Amino acid sequence: MSKNCCCTGHRPKGFPFNYGKDVKKHKAYLKALEAKIKLAITEYKITNFISGMAIGVDMDFAETVLKLRNKYPVTLECALPCPNQILKWNNADKLRYESILELADTVNLVSEKYTPECMLDRNRYMVDKSELVIAVFNGIEKGGTWHTINYAKKENKIIELIELFKN
Repeated sequence: MSKNCCCTGHRPKGFPFNYGKDVKKHKAYLKALEAKIKLAITEYKITNFISGMAIGVDMDFAETVLKLRNKYPVTLECALPCPNQILKWNNADKLRYESILELADTVNLVSEKYTPECMLDRNRYMVDKSELVIAVFNGIEKGGTWHTINYAKKENKIIELIELFKN
């Protein structure tokens, strides 16, 4: 039976540095994310990883899992909040999203249509299914990441935290 890990984290505007443009800080964040995923595999014996597929942390997480699949026997599940998640995205982000979905082992649609709650429903689905939650958090106590961390705590999930701080 597989053990699951999901990830919660911010979209690019939630980072305390210029996401993708501050190369040094971005590389350090990606290195920390990869280290937490490797920890999940080696210490927590996680075999399946679940990404919510939002721009930012979710897709970084998915791409890192796909990269590590070459070295470890792990699978990637994409948990989509609704069918039109990418409706307002730019073309580059849409292509990145489609590329990840093509390589995923499983794609699950959490809600049949967009609703104001579908993103939170997706987050609860991922936490409920997981033993471990990797959280990339900027310290601001509001928004989806904050709510997902609190939900994971309430559900007594193990949380591995990556703290993003302004320097």
